[in-house]
Amino acid sequence: VQHFLDERFADKPQTKLQEVVDALLEISEYQKSFSQPKIRIGKPESYAGKIFVAMAGGTSGGAEVYKAYFEAGVGTMILMHAPEDVIDAITEQNIGNIIIAGHMPSDSLGINQIIVQLEKSGLEIIRMSGVIKP
Repeated sequence: VQHFLDERFADKPQTKLQEVVDALLEISEYQKSFSQPKIRIGKPESYAGKIFVAMAGGTSGGAEVYKAYFEAGVGTMILMHAPEDVIDAITEQNIGNIIIAGHMPSDSLGINQIIVQLEKSGLEIIRMSGVIKP
């Protein structure tokens, strides 16, 4: 996702948050998901600035971790999810934007890259437990 967004917006320093959401929706896992990417902090017309995708195990780095990213120059964080208390704290800090991409489509995007390679080797893979087929 980071590579995709870096390429998409490399020469567009005035990128708005809605453009980032629209770009994410070009990825089939996000298109097909019940939960679509959503701006949680910021407005559609807000400038995205430097975009950083933070999708890893665990629920959240917490408000202080995200604050450190924003203070280091990140304008928009793309996350799978964030607890309400973190959203509230970052909103109060008023120093960056957050787009929630969604847990299942983000997980699916990652696991599908592995599944595609396994299918190329001749294995039949049955996606289940919420994994979205591209």
